[in-house]
Amino acid sequence: MNQTTMSQGQSRRPPLPLWRNRDYMLLWSGQTVSSTGTQISQLAFPLLILAVTHSPAQAGFAGALRALPYLFFSLPAGALIDRWDRKRMMILCDAGRALSMASIPVALFLGHLTVLQLYIVSAIEGTLFVFFNIAEVACLPRVVTKEQLPAANAQNQATDGVTVLVGPSLGGALYAVGQSLPFLTDAISYTVSVVSLFFIKAKFQKERTVAQRALWIEIREGLT
Repeated sequence: MNQTTMSQGQSRRPPLPLWRNRDYMLLWSGQTVSSTGTQISQLAFPLLILAVTHSPAQAGFAGALRALPYLFFSLPAGALIDRWDRKRMMILCDAGRALSMASIPVALFLGHLTVLQLYIVSAIEGTLFVFFNIAEVACLPRVVTKEQLPAANAQNQATDGVTVLVGPSLGGALYAVGQSLPFLTDAISYTVSVVSLFFIKAKFQKERTVAQRALWIEIREGLT
């Protein structure tokens, strides 16, 4: 009877707090920094395009280029991240976002910034965000335990809400100091995310045991 009582007590033991999960804290802290950087540059993009073109329509078009990839690539990305190495893909996505954002301060410094470059950076940012975001959601159950998952999801949602509030304010303040500062800050934030991902030890996905099917079949199932 004593053994039964002890086993019941062990089964009811509360899960370890998230702050003691090293891999989750690395993932969460890196994404908190990069999400803040994203919000900073997202506010600065239309301001910079207005300064370059004096056209609100072109500023709105750049915002659309950043949002449209989510409509076009969400389903293919969901199928592809099950085939690719998620951790490697997330590192490559944020490295690509860091380089594309860093190109804006460089072009401003050289005096060769064009609206076409801003459009291209906006499209790259939106496309890589889609792949990174879906991979991050998919890998979370591999980084935390089943018992920690609800708390991890809640903390991620709360953090997203904070970055949405704080990021634009920082973006406006940085842009007022210098046009390149919001984009330089965002590039640095993606670099922080890449570094944090390198130090995560957990595997982001199980070994694929089922036979690989045609991509369009998996996309159709995801749509269904």
